[in-house]
Amino acid sequence: MSTLVRDEDDIHVECDMDYSKYVINGINYVPCIIRVNELSKIMDVLMNYVKGDHVLNQLMIRVVNDNELRIDMPITIMNSGKSLGEVINELIYLIIGIRHCLHFIEVKH
Repeated sequence: MSTLVRDEDDIHVECDMDYSKYVINGINYVPCIIRVNELSKIMDVLMNYVKGDHVLNQLMIRVVNDNELRIDMPITIMNSGKSLGEVINELIYLIIGIRHCLHFIEVKH
């Protein structure tokens, strides 16, 4: 298998797509690292959104440090009709959108 790498804005994502190596509770998953500046500013909004989304709420998300998330993405997420790459892209653009909105709110006040 391969490694999925995405760079967008200042967001860097790496996922080991060899999900046969990773199993939690009998379900294979893809581990990903997402590096993003100023992660602490967006975490509350990001986690609230993820909890309310029927696809993204399947992700296991942990903060590794100030600028890094570890995401374990169960391959069963593909049953929603989205590929693993599409889910990663959705997360990237969600993070970008949250940052832009929060920046706009900061600037306005």
